[in-house]
Amino acid sequence: MGSSGRAATLVTFDNLALAIYQDSFSDGGWTISATSGGSGSVNLGVESNVGLQSSNVSDHVVTFGFPFVAGNPLTEVRISQTSGQPFKLEGLSLGDGFGNSNLRIEAYLGGVSAGYAAVDVNIFNSVVPVTFTGWDNLDEIRITNSTGGADLNFDLDDMTVAEAVPEPASIGLLGLGAVAFLRRRRK
Repeated sequence: MGSSGRAATLVTFDNLALAIYQDSFSDGGWTISATSGGSGSVNLGVESNVGLQSSNVSDHVVTFGFPFVAGNPLTEVRISQTSGQPFKLEGLSLGDGFGNSNLRIEAYLGGVSAGYAAVDVNIFNSVVPVTFTGWDNLDEIRITNSTGGADLNFDLDDMTVAEAVPEPASIGLLGLGAVAFLRRRRK
């Protein structure tokens, strides 16, 4: 996919208040939502990351699946830009939470799966950096339990993203449009 030359952005969630959110929240141009295997809401918590990766109280981590809601196990987390614009995923910092930490991180383009990575973050009380290569022009990331269970539970500390790199076909179409515009202008 080549090098984009575009600067990466670190999304930290540190501006979010320490709180429990119901089903979804938005921060810094990103929307994070969760779904349940039951009929009710699920909790997304924001807590201090002290003891996981940092000694800094202002370093926040998003917790998925805790505190638990009886009868509503967390089954899927979705991450996308609030604007709907495509993006490049370069990395995530993930922790094991309190449940099954075998994660399936799946990239989506136009609502269609474009590939996935299976990640085991079963390292108690720590955060594992996970890097991605070639995960460009995505419109959504979905995280599920790679074993198919409905007991998804993990922590997300940071996310490294960049502006999407246009696909060669898109660049070619832009070039053709510019040539057509210049020809029309000459007439």
